Amino acid sequence: MSMVTSCPRCHTTFRVKQEELAVSRGRVRCGQCSEIFNAFDALTNLDEAAPETAQPVLPIEDSGRDEVASLERQVSSKLAEASRPLAFTDMAGENMAWQYRHGWLWFAAALLLVLLLAAQVAYNFRAQIAAYYPELRPYLQSYCEYLRCTVGLPRFSELLSIESSDLQADPNHPNLIMLTALLRNRAPFGQAYPELEVTLTDTQDYMLARRVFSASEYLASNTTRDAGMQASSELTLKLYMDSDELKPAGYRLLLFYPRAE
Repeated sequence: MSMVTSCPRCHTTFRVKQEELAVSRGRVRCGQCSEIFNAFDALTNLDEAAPETAQPVLPIEDSGRDEVASLERQVSSKLAEASRPLAFTDMAGENMAWQYRHGWLWFAAALLLVLLLAAQVAYNFRAQIAAYYPELRPYLQSYCEYLRCTVGLPRFSELLSIESSDLQADPNHPNLIMLTALLRNRAPFGQAYPELEVTLTDTQDYMLARRVFSASEYLASNTTRDAGMQASSELTLKLYMDSDELKPAGYRLLLFYPRAE
């Protein structure tokens, strides 16, 4: 059965069929203004399109035939106002298409953020990554050539330890004290030489003096600093310090790495 519906936006009237509306669940697109609406909301029977004040049915006369023909022409003229046909649409399908298009944009944005995060991690932890994954060192070095950085030795202070130490006065020089210590690298890879902090204390363990020694100060002259401490290796160091009549009773040692150079 043919029915009549109208667009709520431009009020264009269309002739539709119930079986066609059932397929799209009533969702249609106006061929005039492209508005999507539910055709069931304004659906009327084509026979009801005539005004409610229509005269009752009279015996067929010439004047009656003219009124019926005139009414049919008005309805046909009103139905022909649309310049384009009414299009049936599937809202679920359109939503899926929209989600598919925008889903790729979100995926590309997320992928870009992941790549940026990976680049930042590779830059900040390049030495550690090269230590645990030596096969990646050539790629990290190429990466650093582009960023004008270097892939140095790793610095894990928690994997360094002081195995033994001793502080004694030098009998030949009254103001000199000699510090000896045995350092150990417990890491399964080479590490940069650490800084050594020496704190001299009195009998109450209060600090009398403190000094930080760099690797170039406690290493022997024939030791190459850039080579670092080898994996699972030990290093014996000896330092001479001028106590300046402080007469320390004790000391404390600390190994650490300064912040990035």
